Amino acid sequence: MHPICSWLPFILLVPTAALAQSLKDFVPLKETHCSVTSPPEAAGVSVTPGGFLMVFPRNAALRKDYTGCKILWVVDGERPLRMATLHFERGALRTAVAHDMRSPAAALDAVCSFPAGKSLMPKSGRKISDAGCTGFTGEELYGLFTPTWPRVCMKAPEDPSCAKDPE
Repeated sequence: MHPICSWLPFILLVPTAALAQSLKDFVPLKETHCSVTSPPEAAGVSVTPGGFLMVFPRNAALRKDYTGCKILWVVDGERPLRMATLHFERGALRTAVAHDMRSPAAALDAVCSFPAGKSLMPKSGRKISDAGCTGFTGEELYGLFTPTWPRVCMKAPEDPSCAKDPE
């Protein structure tokens, strides 16, 4: 018997998600904004109790039927740390990827698929179960439209564009 034949049944039984190690295994990187790796100048800023969060793309660049990615970064001093990649299909959240913010390469920490709220990495990263995926729906931060201010508001809050409500 050829050596690979003895491994074939095992390979066929291992779920694809268990072998996945990169964003491309869960998100179609060719779709709009899915391959963005750092916040572009057009990224907006959302203020959270923990500090600034950068969001790209901003609402003005989105339509209700948007297909592509929205990316969130936590601002740690001058460094943006990739927090999440959200993949939308026709305006609906399909995949939420949590990144390990301690990892310089933004390694994957957890992945949830929607609308089922299913964990795609239950045995690796944070080991999130399906129950851990249920909190995303209805959260404004993980929704298609997240109100943000222009990026300039992080460093120059006196800028006239910062006096308006977030868009």
